[in-house]
Amino acid sequence: MTGKQTKAYPVTTEYLASVFEGSPVALISLDTRLRIIMFNRAAQILTGYRSEDVIGRRIGRIVTSKHLREIVAALRGRGEVSIDGYVTKLSGSGHVEIPVRLRISPLYSERDGLLGFIAMAMDMREVETERAKLIEAERLAAINETAISINHEINNPLCAILGNTQLMLMEGDRLDTRMVKKLHSIEKQIARIQGYTKRLSHITRPVVREYIGGKTMIDAGSSEADDSSSEE
Repeated sequence: MTGKQTKAYPVTTEYLASVFEGSPVALISLDTRLRIIMFNRAAQILTGYRSEDVIGRRIGRIVTSKHLREIVAALRGRGEVSIDGYVTKLSGSGHVEIPVRLRISPLYSERDGLLGFIAMAMDMREVETERAKLIEAERLAAINETAISINHEINNPLCAILGNTQLMLMEGDRLDTRMVKKLHSIEKQIARIQGYTKRLSHITRPVVREYIGGKTMIDAGSSEADDSSSEE
């Protein structure tokens, strides 16, 4: 045989324990009764618990979701273990709920059969934060699109009304005082509508408030807007 051969080293218990402990993924080892027997460093960082806080306790000590019964039933052979895992929550130190994707796999030995289970928990907080940002961005885009439509469909007829109102005001000396007052009121309300639609199209952080029937509406006055971009 040619070429350099790599010497094979026996995989020892100490080596496997080191791999388990050094994994960047939160790993939790369970016995057949679903009690925690190993809790690696990443799991401690994720949950805020020390190993001694959870060793010997059942998995229900840290899994708080409705998926717990489903997971337990699957592990005990009364259902299928999800390959994709379960989007659930871990109960961390201080009663903090941590969204995770939990994958659990059985551990078997040819001689002894089922030895226990290994659970991998992937932190979903960053994913949820990015998802919330995406939803907010899509929501803001929808508001801006609606505002552009409003500007187009409402401001055009408003401009015609405003123009006619101002033409009539130019002949104010031929109108009575009450009519002039009403025309000024129309002019003022048109400016108010135009200001609202213009601000609506430049909102950067919408604020909503309750409206009739439990529905919500955008509060343009309280919402943050890039007013500089709306200056003409």
